Amino acid sequence: MKSTVVSVARKLKLYQLVVFDQVLRSGSLVGAAQALNLTQPAVTKIIHELEAFLGAALLVRGNRGVRATELGGVVVRRAHAMLTELRSLTDEVNAYHSGTTGQVMVGSLTSSSALLVPHTLRLLKESAPGVLVTVRVGHMDQLFSSLLAGELDIVVGRIPDDWHRHEYETRLKVDVLGEEGLCVVAGAEHPLHRSSQPLSLADLHPFPWILPPRSGLLRRTVDRLFEELDLGPPVNVIESVAALTNYELIQDQQTISFFSLQTAQQLAHGGKLKAFDLGKPMSFGSIGCFYAANRNLDPAARLFKECLTLTNQMAANEAQAV
Repeated sequence: MKSTVVSVARKLKLYQLVVFDQVLRSGSLVGAAQALNLTQPAVTKIIHELEAFLGAALLVRGNRGVRATELGGVVVRRAHAMLTELRSLTDEVNAYHSGTTGQVMVGSLTSSSALLVPHTLRLLKESAPGVLVTVRVGHMDQLFSSLLAGELDIVVGRIPDDWHRHEYETRLKVDVLGEEGLCVVAGAEHPLHRSSQPLSLADLHPFPWILPPRSGLLRRTVDRLFEELDLGPPVNVIESVAALTNYELIQDQQTISFFSLQTAQQLAHGGKLKAFDLGKPMSFGSIGCFYAANRNLDPAARLFKECLTLTNQMAANEAQAV
């Protein structure tokens, strides 16, 4: 018999989806039982009831745990969206009864500002210590996909230069926070720091370099800087956007790297990093706050967004005062 919305609504229980989702996240029935504070037989019974209702197996059991069947994959994808809305409903009810609580899931692009997200979180926790914040760092495609799936509420990072033609542009909204500077750095004892005159990328080109991965947005910006001087990319290259790893690599006093201006300023306080004077400022690009166009932010996420805007305004005011 064909299922209808009414028949599914009558028999399907949201808790069954919660359990099924947790089984796949945990990779085993035992792990799900521990996470949900249930017994393994109780978890097994719930999964069997869900499979009986849907008329097919949802899990494949193996030596390495469990994985979804083809139908199980369909169910869990839809379950993610439903459970996200359930979480939002729970947060809004809690916020109504007891003030600002709940959870906010934040994605931070690996090339985004080193200070903006941490300072925003500090401000958020000062005003709402009961909010649970989870931060995930990754690349744009990973985080944007998670944002659309409801696994993240907000992503903070660099706005692609071609955003108005980008595949995500119609499905995501973005609030522009401001511009971030870009600089070229090396260890504080790099020999070219002794120059009394501004340098160019041509002067730095022969040295070992750390560049952003070729699949990343920042690499296009970096490549254009070399192309403007009729230079190809450096020959001796490591590809990385891990700031602390890059910080250690440049301590050989030979290797050179691109850093966002705020990251460089933060790490320069230790006296082991120094930016080169290239005679003119370079732009890292615009930093933005991304969120799904078809989903309203819950109270905790709205508060994070407000704190993000306020933190950015405070940073801009401090920069003007210097």
